[in-house]
Amino acid sequence: MKKYLSILFIAIFALALTGCGKTNTLTCTKYGEKYVITFSGNQASKVTTTETMNTEEEAKAYEAMYALYKEDGMSVKANGKKVEITYDLKKRSDDNNPIFKGTKEEIKKAAEEEGWSCK
Repeated sequence: MKKYLSILFIAIFALALTGCGKTNTLTCTKYGEKYVITFSGNQASKVTTTETMNTEEEAKAYEAMYALYKEDGMSVKANGKKVEITYDLKKRSDDNNPIFKGTKEEIKKAAEEEGWSCK
């Protein structure tokens, strides 16, 4: 009986390591800018962009500028020379940005046609 429980435990542990922790993301880069698109099912649910500024002061100013124009579902954070802007697409009130509409494959194809490198 212990042998079967051990095998069951190992199988569950292996499943947890290989499947449960997987995230469904697409990372696209261009000109030092990076977008990480997180998917829930077939739809994009969150987009995070990271930009690197020349100085920490420039990053803080960029953060302050974006804070003035903050939209629903958007957060902005400066960390050193990097500025991270996150859009929670489930909380967005507008439907004007179709770039993140479609499946992962469709979004990847559209981004690559615009010169982005995606993986």
